[in-house]
Amino acid sequence: MKISVLTPDLSQNCLGRAYLLAKILQRHYDVEIVGAIFGRGIWPPLANLDNIECKCVKIEGGVRAYWQLRELAAKISGDVIYASKPRFSSFGIGLLRKFVCRRPLLLDIDDWEMGFMKEAYKNLSLAERLKALVNSFLNPQSSVSYWNDFGVPQVGLDLLFCEKLTCLADEITVSNNFLKDRFGGQIVWHARDTEALNPDKFDSGLIREKYGIEKNEKTLMFLGTPRRHKGIEDLVEATSLLRRQDVKLIIVGVDDTRYSQNLVRLARQKLGQNIILFGVQPTGKVPEFLAMADIVVIPQRRNLASVGQMPAKVFDAMSMAKAIVATDTSDLPEILDSCGWIIEPERPSQLAATLQYILDHPMEADQKSRKARANCVQKYSWNALEEILISIFRKYE
Repeated sequence: MKISVLTPDLSQNCLGRAYLLAKILQRHYDVEIVGAIFGRGIWPPLANLDNIECKCVKIEGGVRAYWQLRELAAKISGDVIYASKPRFSSFGIGLLRKFVCRRPLLLDIDDWEMGFMKEAYKNLSLAERLKALVNSFLNPQSSVSYWNDFGVPQVGLDLLFCEKLTCLADEITVSNNFLKDRFGGQIVWHARDTEALNPDKFDSGLIREKYGIEKNEKTLMFLGTPRRHKGIEDLVEATSLLRRQDVKLIIVGVDDTRYSQNLVRLARQKLGQNIILFGVQPTGKVPEFLAMADIVVIPQRRNLASVGQMPAKVFDAMSMAKAIVATDTSDLPEILDSCGWIIEPERPSQLAATLQYILDHPMEADQKSRKARANCVQKYSWNALEEILISIFRKYE
């Protein structure tokens, strides 16, 4: 049996979820990834797609994009279609193939896309909202690209329609409990390859030396795509409140958006020499960067953009046996129960106090980090999630 995994945009980080599903399914089935390219190319961290067949169409923008998406739909060759996200360029073209070719269509929902839209639009006037919606219809690229240059979600009419049509999917999978309550279906967590993300395979001392980090220095890390709802400004402020010259904040994943560049300026202003910045990295280098972190911080803010989002990077950090501090958003308290620290969102002073506590109690941090890895292997590894996915697709063989 062949499965076509559809992603709304091969050039954005939404490819990460489609890739994850494809890699697990590839253990048992013939798998292809099908998607539009709205940007300059395939999303850099997954540029080679690791031996997964990939079919794509470069979308040039404007109304013509809809005809190009029809061309993309014709490339779908799977016996079963698995669409990532309720977007026109994935679920929409999946529906076309479902009804024309009578193929089963499953839908994976890993974020509450309407939450992004509501958060982005809440401060706009009615005229601005209408203008944005009309633009998203006339130019699909503006809505599927997800984020504008300022890190604000860009979503529109295609989402309004597609979320209403989720009932037409034969089955639904989701990434967290909020989405399960809203859409139903089976939870498929953001699984991780715990063999690749194994701390025993990396010499943290040598890696730290490679990047110029002294033995006596402590490192805090945010690793991911910087966006407004992720609370990185709160982490910068908390680090400055520590007032410790031996503590470095490392941000991995800085891109070329204005939001990221503004964040860089803030970090340098607040922290001076105590900030270390890295650009977008290949997925294969994630464990190397995590290996040099003493504490990984996931400072999500609590708003409409984050309520339905489960930060995938928490599982990277768990697999690499890191001390983890996260905010009380989504399912993070459940995931990190007894193996991490949970604080209130947008409370830099509380975050600073928690970071100081962890630095002062290394034995407790080590104990929790070991438990985090054990939990990840047991519940959130590719092996663990493979059983769930295969049980879903077996009925279509």
